[in-house]
Amino acid sequence: MPPPDEAPLEPRPTEPAFPLTRDDFTLSDLLSRASEAWSRDLGPWVLAMLLYWVVGLGIPMVLGGMWGFFGALQGAEGDPSTTFELLDWFVEGVVQIFQLVLSAIFTLGMWAMALRGLHGEQVRVGVLFSQMAKIWKYIAQAIVVALGFVLIVAPILLIVFLAFIGPVDRSTPMQEIMESAGQPLGIAFLLLTPLYIYIIAGIAFIQTELAYNDDAGPVDAIIHSWRIARGKRWRIIGVGVVAMFIWVGSAMLCGIGLLFGGPFVVLLVASLYLALREGADVPPANTSTTLGRNY
Repeated sequence: MPPPDEAPLEPRPTEPAFPLTRDDFTLSDLLSRASEAWSRDLGPWVLAMLLYWVVGLGIPMVLGGMWGFFGALQGAEGDPSTTFELLDWFVEGVVQIFQLVLSAIFTLGMWAMALRGLHGEQVRVGVLFSQMAKIWKYIAQAIVVALGFVLIVAPILLIVFLAFIGPVDRSTPMQEIMESAGQPLGIAFLLLTPLYIYIIAGIAFIQTELAYNDDAGPVDAIIHSWRIARGKRWRIIGVGVVAMFIWVGSAMLCGIGLLFGGPFVVLLVASLYLALREGADVPPANTSTTLGRNY
């Protein structure tokens, strides 16, 4: 019994069961789950997509356009000063960081909306801003993934470059070097496509894991995603192709179709994530933020 002056601690919400498991689901099952949540919560989803377009995409675009226009005016008056060039780099950097922060808010927020809806929880637009405390995790995982790709791909491209071009004279113009290396590097990129697909399928659920599991840090999310995808990459690729067709088909409707098709794609991929997580070699998720609160 706790002391009289202390309230008992509420049990921490843990990962609830999902009806589908990694070894027992079909594409039809995923489409059915996504369709059910989509039709029930379509109103909040459309509002969330509108907010993303206006705030997540619109504001950085306007800021970048305004500063670009100001820079063009400076250039029209003659060569810009060194001070202006430094200020230009600084402003562009600030805009990029601002855009990355907005991307973190909306990306994790939409995954949270999808995960709540698929578990039958009430979905409101407020859920979109439920992941603010995880912005640093989103940015950190993006940096780790980018560095990982560079460390994997750069040595391969360097080997191809040296094999086809050989040592380069320092006096050779860079444009001439790149023209000589263009074709072999292009072939190398094509040959590396299976490796790209293999890696992307393995890290497809990093952001979803961050939104779902409060205990997952940036590196944890990468490891968990890799384990969730283990042995199921063909199924991930197959669902990814279906999602891509839905996305492209929605975008072809003057872009307005994405208001409706975009949420369905998110729900479809989130359904796949939840199904594959059931039975995967990952610890139970702490779902306090995403499922344990009312928004």
